[in-house]
This record gives sequence, C-alpha cells and structure tokens, in this order.
Amino acid sequence: MLKELNHNRYRALELLAEHVRAPSRELSLNAIVSDISDEDLRWVTSKIHYYLLRLLEECEYDPAEEEATVGICDI
Repeated sequence: MLKELNHNRYRALELLAEHVRAPSRELSLNAIVSDISDEDLRWVTSKIHYYLLRLLEECEYDPAEEEATVGICDI
C-alpha cells in the first residue's frame, strides 16, 4: 500500500489526520443518537489519529524527493 503513495495521496492522508484529530460536531451528534459515549468516541478518534500519524511517518514517500524529480524533468 505504501508503495502506491504519491504526492496527492500523501496530502490526503495529512488532511484526514488533521480532520480526525477531534470528532466533528456531526460525528458527536451521530454518537449520541447511536448511544456511544463522548469518552469512547474521543478514545477511538485519538487512536485513529495516532495511527494515521504513524502511517505518515513510516511511509517511504518524501515530498521533497518528488519535487526534485519534477524540477529535473522540467529542464
């Protein structure tokens, strides 16, 4: 999976990690309707956020490397 990571997918992972940091209002309301405690929802979202950050750290994608490659191709 990580070998399929490109610039846009890396940015999408970063965006998702930022949005998952804390439950959105809509997610919190859905949790109330589904009888899920706020504590449990925050625990799950914090774990998902943590693992998304780990995935970003462990991926072999280097944004600077791709920019250098694009710069070379433009010559």
